[in-house]
Amino acid sequence: MSDVDPKETRPGDSGPKTETLARKFIVAFSSMFIVPLLIAVYLFTEYAGSGIKDSTQIGALVAFVILLATAGFFVTQSVVHALLRAAREAAAIAEGDITRRLSTDTASEISELAKNFNRITSRLQQTVDSLQTSKKQMQTLLAQVCAGTGQPHDMSDMFNVFLNTLLSLAGLNVGAIFLLSSDGKVLRVRVLTGLSEEMKSTVIPAGEGIVGWVASHGQMVTTSESAPWGRPGGLTELEKSMPWAIHVPMGTAGKIRGVISIGLREGQKKITEDDLLMIQNLATQVAVAVENSDLKGRMEMTYVETVAALATAVEARDKYTRGHSKRVTEFSVEMARRMNQPGWFVKDLESAALLHDIGKIGMPDHILHNRGALPPEGVSFVLGHPIGGENILRPVGSLARLCPIVRHHHERHDGKGYPDGLKGEEIPLAARILSVADSFDAMISARAYKPTRTREDAMEELIRCKGTQFDPQCVDVFISYLKENPEAGILVPAC
Repeated sequence: MSDVDPKETRPGDSGPKTETLARKFIVAFSSMFIVPLLIAVYLFTEYAGSGIKDSTQIGALVAFVILLATAGFFVTQSVVHALLRAAREAAAIAEGDITRRLSTDTASEISELAKNFNRITSRLQQTVDSLQTSKKQMQTLLAQVCAGTGQPHDMSDMFNVFLNTLLSLAGLNVGAIFLLSSDGKVLRVRVLTGLSEEMKSTVIPAGEGIVGWVASHGQMVTTSESAPWGRPGGLTELEKSMPWAIHVPMGTAGKIRGVISIGLREGQKKITEDDLLMIQNLATQVAVAVENSDLKGRMEMTYVETVAALATAVEARDKYTRGHSKRVTEFSVEMARRMNQPGWFVKDLESAALLHDIGKIGMPDHILHNRGALPPEGVSFVLGHPIGGENILRPVGSLARLCPIVRHHHERHDGKGYPDGLKGEEIPLAARILSVADSFDAMISARAYKPTRTREDAMEELIRCKGTQFDPQCVDVFISYLKENPEAGILVPAC
């Protein structure tokens, strides 16, 4: 069995093989002093005159040889130890610890070597630190973009994230993103940073000015005070505010979607080649995001139109429910706006209200037109239509957020509703709003199974059921709206 531990030594440690080699090197190097001296002593004692063979002289000569050999040994040991330290530090650096440095407190030649080695590792560490910083910044960018794109119907957050992170990575603070209109005729500012908010209203015709030229030609333009924009046509105040700037087209699949303009203030550093490449790459990513958003919007619109047509078909099967979904949608949107809900919330509620009874598509005519008490199978159809509507909407991921509203629009505030018996704030706010609007329109509409109520009777019923069937805040908001708009809730008889 070998007497050397086969396990790998840790960075910075000297292994058995290294120590053995060091000892051999010390002995061999020291022998360079000892052997010549011993030969000299031998020749001297053999061939010199008899007078030199005095024991005192020989003793002095031997002492001199030992002293010189000892000095050689320690000098050699010092050099070898310095080299071993250098080897250990190099091994540690090879293992990834680039913070290690060589000692310069050695012989001049090794000291110079150590200084050069330390300069190399210092630059390497700076490069690694820079890469780590860039990696963290890109991770932050991706996280922020993912968070921004999670907000439905609004890409402003995503554009702000792209622009501000881009400026941060490039060490700049002025920029704007322009989007080309759907007809391709004008460019409008979507977001800007470091510029006056009044410039957000800037509109640039395609082909005019710097930004318009970049959009129409799909080519990057760089301007500076020494090389200003020399083509005919006036510049907007926004373009004039960036005398040194880079304007990059945002395009994908040969289609220009807009322009990113990045400007420098006086005294700032110029944009490096790496930063320029990063700007161009991000411009392409923004264009892809815009394209995907438009495609998603078109697909969603097509689906909504199809489902809305089916909802209309459902109402067309029953003369008593014609126009119900449209009126419920109008009431629901008005309530949400009065409750200061964000735009995406209002939009989702509008779509859900339009489709809230889509689950009745599969309901048989004899149940849909029933004038008396529902048979047992009819009750199950009625109680199941919210779930049926959810099942119709769920296959399209972009409409999945509407499912909780449609599923829970018949829940009650006291927990006695269906299909899940939710109560209070367990019920989504949009569903609570929809429940009030749906019930009010059902009360004022003519139905085969019940007499029609007047507008005032329906309002009194909402107030009476406040806190039991309906959310109190939603009722208060809706009653306030009805009182301020006497014409709301007045049905015009069909011709």
